[in-house]
Amino acid sequence: MRAYFLNPPAAHGVKQVREGRCMQRAGAWTTVWTPISLATCAAVVRNEGFDVKLSDCVVEDIDFERVERIVAAYRPDLVVMNVVTPAIESDLSTVRLIKRIHPAAQVAVIGIHPTALPDHCFKICPDLDFAVRGEPEYTVRDIARALKSGGDRQRIIGASCRGNGSLIHNPPRPAIADLDELPFPAWDLIDRPRYVMPFSHNSFLLVGTGRGCPFPCTFCADKTYYGTRLRLRSPQSVADELERNMREFGTEDFLFWSESFTMNRKFALEVCKEILGRGVRCRWVCNSRVDHVNAEMLRLFKKAGCTMIGYGVESGVQSVLDSIKKGVTLDQTREAVRLTRQAGIGVVAHCVLGFPGETVETITQTIEFLKKLDVDFAQFYCAVPFPGSDLYEHAQREGWINTQDWTMFEQNFSVLDTPTLKAADVMRLRGLAYRRFYIRPRMVWRTMKRLRTVAEFRNFARMVRDFLTWV
Repeated sequence: MRAYFLNPPAAHGVKQVREGRCMQRAGAWTTVWTPISLATCAAVVRNEGFDVKLSDCVVEDIDFERVERIVAAYRPDLVVMNVVTPAIESDLSTVRLIKRIHPAAQVAVIGIHPTALPDHCFKICPDLDFAVRGEPEYTVRDIARALKSGGDRQRIIGASCRGNGSLIHNPPRPAIADLDELPFPAWDLIDRPRYVMPFSHNSFLLVGTGRGCPFPCTFCADKTYYGTRLRLRSPQSVADELERNMREFGTEDFLFWSESFTMNRKFALEVCKEILGRGVRCRWVCNSRVDHVNAEMLRLFKKAGCTMIGYGVESGVQSVLDSIKKGVTLDQTREAVRLTRQAGIGVVAHCVLGFPGETVETITQTIEFLKKLDVDFAQFYCAVPFPGSDLYEHAQREGWINTQDWTMFEQNFSVLDTPTLKAADVMRLRGLAYRRFYIRPRMVWRTMKRLRTVAEFRNFARMVRDFLTWV
């Protein structure tokens, strides 16, 4: 039997990051990530004896007509698609296309949107067979097993489906307790050189290190997908995967994929010790909360190959941080950045603008706070009420969402008209934030000093062109 794993074609030519809660378009400072969810599902289903194929239409520039040709030639028994909120209508139109070409194929969608709003997916697309809710690997496996054995497709834990003229929402699937059980992602199925770091342009792969987050940040939908209990791989398994990726694919750059690599300090330190103990020479970046790092940890990170840490700074105003239940202080942010720079590791600050209660003044304060932080890069996003987040429920109750156009639900756009700030103001202030942060002699000089090769100069010129065109 055959299974086809698919990141659908880019809606209106917009290339989206499609992993977990991260739904944003690629641009000057953002690259499309390797499809770790699909690649892991493909590895699981391949272990069930299926022939598997994976198309990342976003990166491979595959349009709808080419998808038709692939489906007509491959004739898969199962199609698994990763769908995202800002492209949900376009993504689900791909289901209709597949069903028209190959009606016998069973089509399942994965992602936060079908997890949070399965009914909405079936309403948009009556042709859809399954909406997978929550982490997808074992639910997709059980769908594949049911197809292979002729078993009951309507009783699969973690899946919603149609049956007897109505929707069936089966019980949620328990979170995978031992992440080491999962096979490594099937990276042999993708065109790896197409995935590059935004600045160095080095080819890279994602390595999942853990799932789940116990923190109650109001704007984040991750808990809907991966749950609130932190689950970690073993440090040995992480190092095994790094070695495998370097040996089989020649990859030396990695993004450690988790909500916060440092959430369990002992685990993070053990991963570094495992890397150093094995003599693994690679480069990696990770995410972290600002209250989870210390000088000792960061020095070890540097020795083990860490080149950059992305911190969820979110805001430069303490009252805003408190209102979104971030649970950190501005002093902790300053100290984390200071220690990271001291260790010789680069810093990316991620900021979100336009939370409920924000004003022009609070966003201006955030911009000034970021300018004073000693960070290498800053990303400014709009506060988006993604389905599955507390912010979505709050905004729905208050009537703040100003559009029913799902394509606007991405972090480049604001869709919230709150009593203190309109969406148009947030968009204007986001552009102002980028101009004030980056168009400074200090930032230009710091960035130029990082350039080492002709390729990096060429890539930097492209990024500057894209940036100036946008701002």
